[in-house]
Amino acid sequence: MKSGYHPSSGKRGDTSLKEQGFYHKTAWRRLRKLALQRDHYLCQACLRRGKITTATEVHHIKELEDFPELGLELSNLESLCWNCHEETKRRKPALSDTGVKIIKISNGEETEGWLNAD
Repeated sequence: MKSGYHPSSGKRGDTSLKEQGFYHKTAWRRLRKLALQRDHYLCQACLRRGKITTATEVHHIKELEDFPELGLELSNLESLCWNCHEETKRRKPALSDTGVKIIKISNGEETEGWLNAD
């Protein structure tokens, strides 16, 4: 069984909270345990689908890099199994050698897309 934190390998120009060791600090470890206890060590995503699965991960509902002020808010955390936690990472496509992220601003509104070299 896979468990624990699985850091992403995303690179940014500045130092992220992950790179600063956020997930190794005592405050995070205590809050992570509280979230798992609150959720009875059950995957909340699986429960919403009527399935009972042991939670091994704690997920920031609003992403840590976008909302650092919510990083240690229990209400922004949910317990997930490893598979469901991996699914949350697939929401944002990673920049690869075969694609470029395009941000278009038109009439003050921003839209995003991907241009693939394929």
